[in-house]
Amino acid sequence: MQLRDAGPLALALRRCKVAALGARRLARWAIDPDFAGAARTTPTGPVAHAIRIPIARSNADARLEAGKRHNVRLVAAALHGIEISPARPFSFWRANGPATAARGYDWGMELRSGCAVPAIGGGICVVTNALFTLAAELGWHLIERHGHSMALGDPHALDATVAFPHVDLRFAPRDGAAILDVRVKGDVLVVAAHTAASKLRVELVRTQAETEQTRNTRVRRRVWRDLEQIEDALIVDDHQRIPEELRTCLDCGETACTARVEIPRGRR
Repeated sequence: MQLRDAGPLALALRRCKVAALGARRLARWAIDPDFAGAARTTPTGPVAHAIRIPIARSNADARLEAGKRHNVRLVAAALHGIEISPARPFSFWRANGPATAARGYDWGMELRSGCAVPAIGGGICVVTNALFTLAAELGWHLIERHGHSMALGDPHALDATVAFPHVDLRFAPRDGAAILDVRVKGDVLVVAAHTAASKLRVELVRTQAETEQTRNTRVRRRVWRDLEQIEDALIVDDHQRIPEELRTCLDCGETACTARVEIPRGRR
């Protein structure tokens, strides 16, 4: 269901479902040791792998692009120096906390149920995409990952979306401890992992089928430790819609849409 096609009842039911899922996830935070709070330190030691992703997107609304850049910097500062290990997995939301206006986040673009809408904290999926790519290419355990509902950007990139608190990105090294190094350099996000653990051999095989309306992506990962193959698994199985034209509530023109989001005056 796309938000613009949803009536008041469907939107109310969706909000109730999201609230229930969020409450269930917050309860797990309190009792599940896999959701322990994050520890931080200064990144040191050898760099096992690094990912560089451009932040800017062409033909985007200038207000939402400015908000995205601001939000990405806030997330980078929150995640820099996070310590993770097999016994202490990474959870994006436990490490970052909610992306709210009270914590300094601004309006950016968010993909939600097939629509592009302005949202506080929008654009932070630039960071989660980079983190998922890092974990996938290092051969780390992928505990939780979700794909976007719409296909945007580079079709060869790896994709991971989040929504507080129940749609999370979680992963852990297979061996030893690691420290995340997350920085913004100019208009590029750089995400690296510092670890002394032995490097694994990783092979990613992508198959993709695309029509005018949809993109179906499957990524199979094979991982070897020395000569022993320790994983052969499907890590991506996405079925995404390709929009004819990417529009947000700022330029959509469908003023009767009950899911329309307006940016208050005085905000970007």
